[in-house]
Amino acid sequence: MKRTFLQFAMIGAVLSAGAQTLEEARKDIDNENFFRAKNSLKKLLADPSVDHNQAAYYLGNAYLKTDDPDSAKIFYAMLGETNKTAYGSLALGRIAIINKKNADAKGLLDKAAITSKMKNSEVLYQIGDAWFKPTTTDLKEAIYYFEEAYKLDLKNSTNMLALGDAYLENNEGGKAMSKYESAAEVNTKLTMAFVKIGRLNVRARTYDDAIVAYKKALALEPDNALAHKELGEAYYLSKKYDLAKPEFKRYIELNKDDADAKTRFISFLFQSKEYEQVATEAAQMLQDDPNNYILLRSLSFSNFELKRYKDGYEYAKRFWANSRGKKVKPIDYVYSARLAALNGDTVQAIDYFKTALETEKDNPELSAEYAKTLWQSKRYADAIMQYNAKIAQFGGGALDYYYLGRSYFSAGNYVAADSTFATFVTKQPTSPDGYVWRAKCNSRIDPEMKAGSAFPFYQKFIELAQADVTKNKRNLVEAYGYMGAYYMNAKDNTQAKQNFEKALELDPNDELAKELLKGLK
Repeated sequence: MKRTFLQFAMIGAVLSAGAQTLEEARKDIDNENFFRAKNSLKKLLADPSVDHNQAAYYLGNAYLKTDDPDSAKIFYAMLGETNKTAYGSLALGRIAIINKKNADAKGLLDKAAITSKMKNSEVLYQIGDAWFKPTTTDLKEAIYYFEEAYKLDLKNSTNMLALGDAYLENNEGGKAMSKYESAAEVNTKLTMAFVKIGRLNVRARTYDDAIVAYKKALALEPDNALAHKELGEAYYLSKKYDLAKPEFKRYIELNKDDADAKTRFISFLFQSKEYEQVATEAAQMLQDDPNNYILLRSLSFSNFELKRYKDGYEYAKRFWANSRGKKVKPIDYVYSARLAALNGDTVQAIDYFKTALETEKDNPELSAEYAKTLWQSKRYADAIMQYNAKIAQFGGGALDYYYLGRSYFSAGNYVAADSTFATFVTKQPTSPDGYVWRAKCNSRIDPEMKAGSAFPFYQKFIELAQADVTKNKRNLVEAYGYMGAYYMNAKDNTQAKQNFEKALELDPNDELAKELLKGLK
């Protein structure tokens, strides 16, 4: 059942008095102070002197721009399908865009323009905004309506900023900067103009210039939460982490009742590698909002970094259960793949890795991790293919050749495995691993020891393995056993006996060595 204005007025009546004006609430949205805008607009819906069409419409905008399209549609729908105002058409047009019915949206938004006779700057601005935010649906339409709005009110700094944003999205940085600077000249107290200038400089990676712009914004408005957040991010990007943190803390202080602000602070802490603090604070916040997918993401990632892989994977599974229809990032698949692999869920890990690599095609580490997971899951043919693809695209490190060799070995291709381990040896000449695996390969290529091709590799392995006998114990038993058998075939019983005895020193329960040693007595 649709809620009426009266119902919402009753809801709003329980809120405290002293609401902002409609224009102030609308400016809060433009300044990205969505939490305050929502609270103000809810109060305004209880005020009979306020235009409820606009209040409901702007409240819908506030929810839409905080990634809550379902709530946005509720407030847009309050205007009703029979509403013949420009705001009625705007609301329906917004709903159509949310529902991905762009053709319907165009008809409705054009109708709003016609209703206003193309003479209402605010309506034209809202049409452009509908096509542009929160995501760009039709940039050409957005620019057209922003320009028309600007023509009607050349001194309107809000229109200037919006047009600058659209130009920037169209990769016209020079035109964007011109509009931002013009807005700052027209309205010398316009904090948002300097925030926009700062963002443009961040995009251009001229972080020092961005910092200057954000400081100008804060000189105009010291308690502007957004400016503190953006300044913190500029400091962070320029690796001035000690300066970034207090800015983010101030941002939180100014938004103490805003859960979204706290969530963004958690993300900053993660980026700053303060994983323990992330795990603690995010867990506390999750008690009040157990299905918050951003908090679940942060907890999954931070627990991975803290090597709490079981907890990390549990949070990852909860993340996926609550992120349906949300903005999932490639890194989500990466972390989930790693956690799934570390928890033995190789089937799920492989699925995550495959998805991650569709967007992270130029990530050699991810390609190698995927290949190793295939090896761990005993999909040796797939692992061989993936390792070879990784080596062809990015070149191969020692570990790539090691696990490729292991994959060939497990697949029964001992010649290819030996060749691969030979490459590994060139990269790690002092590692006993390459020699023992070359020995294993050659012992299978020459099982009757006719050529004795495994002998020099076992011999070299024994030499290198003495540096850590405990670690190499199992392979040393195998090596001494092979050497004993080799010498026995060569009728050198003294050497054979010595090697069998060394094998038994390491493993007194080696029945084969015991049996062969008996034959020498």
